[in-house]
Amino acid sequence: MNILFYSDSQDQLFHISPRQRRVAAVLSLIMIALTVIGLFFAHWQLPDFFAFFPVIGAWGIFGDILTAFILFNQFRASPILPLLILGSTFLLNGLLSFLYLMTLMDAMPTIGTWMTDTQSGSWLWCFWHASFPIGILLFTASMRSQIRKALMPREQVRKILTLTTLSVIAIAVLLFMLVTFGHDWLPVIIENGDYSKLITSGIGPFLWVLNAVAFVVSIFPYRKTGILRVWLRVSSLAFLLGITLSLSAGERFTVGWYGARIDSLIASIVVVVAIVSEVNKLFVRLSRQREELKESKQALEAANEQLKELAGIDSLTRIANRRKFDETLKQELNAPQREKEPLSLLMIDIDFFKAYNDNYGHLGGDMVLRSVAPKLESEALAHFGFTARYGGEEFAIILPGHSEQEAEQIAELMLESVRSLNIPHQHSGVSNQITISVGGCTLYPGEKTTPHDLIHRADQALYQAKAQGRSRFVFAQSNRPRRSFP
Repeated sequence: MNILFYSDSQDQLFHISPRQRRVAAVLSLIMIALTVIGLFFAHWQLPDFFAFFPVIGAWGIFGDILTAFILFNQFRASPILPLLILGSTFLLNGLLSFLYLMTLMDAMPTIGTWMTDTQSGSWLWCFWHASFPIGILLFTASMRSQIRKALMPREQVRKILTLTTLSVIAIAVLLFMLVTFGHDWLPVIIENGDYSKLITSGIGPFLWVLNAVAFVVSIFPYRKTGILRVWLRVSSLAFLLGITLSLSAGERFTVGWYGARIDSLIASIVVVVAIVSEVNKLFVRLSRQREELKESKQALEAANEQLKELAGIDSLTRIANRRKFDETLKQELNAPQREKEPLSLLMIDIDFFKAYNDNYGHLGGDMVLRSVAPKLESEALAHFGFTARYGGEEFAIILPGHSEQEAEQIAELMLESVRSLNIPHQHSGVSNQITISVGGCTLYPGEKTTPHDLIHRADQALYQAKAQGRSRFVFAQSNRPRRSFP
């Protein structure tokens, strides 16, 4: 991406928007209107505001140098020749306007080989107002030729940029030498502050035509125009209007002279203001995108946590599923406190659940599972236990830190809590309502086993509870009969 041109598939940051086109058009119309008005009063003398020109000139020089700096950096990012040409144009423009300002303020030597006078300043003004349109013409020609498509080797960009900068500085120095050391070789174009010879010699009209040609060439449409091309047209127009007022004024400190200085300032800063505005928009957009990215990241993390949580939840009963149970049991078996605390496991099965499904339907069976599951989970949570649907009508409860005696008491509470649901089951072989059987086992502190073996022991106890008539609990390694619940 660069500020010269863009493609449909490219980010449209530097594409000129309709609003920006309107702003550029309005500014151009205002400058044209003020220039037309100023032409009628161009010869009017105004007070000599000596601070006016240094301030205006300094801002103009700053605008030219800053524009050149930005364009050179764009060239480093996108090494295409038009950017280098345009950056060199603004750099030379800034250097010549600086030398002109120093000469006009008598800040240059007034004696010796390098002495300057009003004649030197006038020729510097001419070179200044010739270099800019020439640069615009070269830039436009490079944009319309195949040169713009040729990317310079990146490993040579820094070297090319350095040589170009030095060359521009050398040109400015040579021109300064010409108007000082070689000023006798140049014709006189100003006498006693009168610019009439600038016009009668043909130099003034030539400069005006050169700037007019540069402006006309710059406004010809070229494919898809980026923001730089549009505001460069405004800059060329301001430069043309400035020289128009200067030639009309005929001398310094007139309405035309002051107006020309303002137009020169606009020509120098309008491009950099447009670029800085776009960069500021980029900064604002990046800040917003950063906030949006941060919010998206937080939302993604929350979604991942929710997904992770949902991945461990049984869709029917909304309690933990077999996968979550396996993870939790493994964690508990490997927990450090296992060396000091017991661990109990309960395996629970709904009695005669197949008969319930066969007679009440699968929807009825699902209702039973959704009713029993939260009841078991609530009772387990009251004792800091973990409940999961192990599969089908079977549930599993992990009770960390509970001894066999405590686990037996909890198992008995489980039996009673399910019976308290009072879900009718006329086809049960043990009761007229839904009941459960519980098999449990306890792992003592320091005792080692695997999840598979622990589950197997609890399952064997559950099998015994069923064999003994269901609706009861049996613990592994215990031959003591358990009380049934008719």
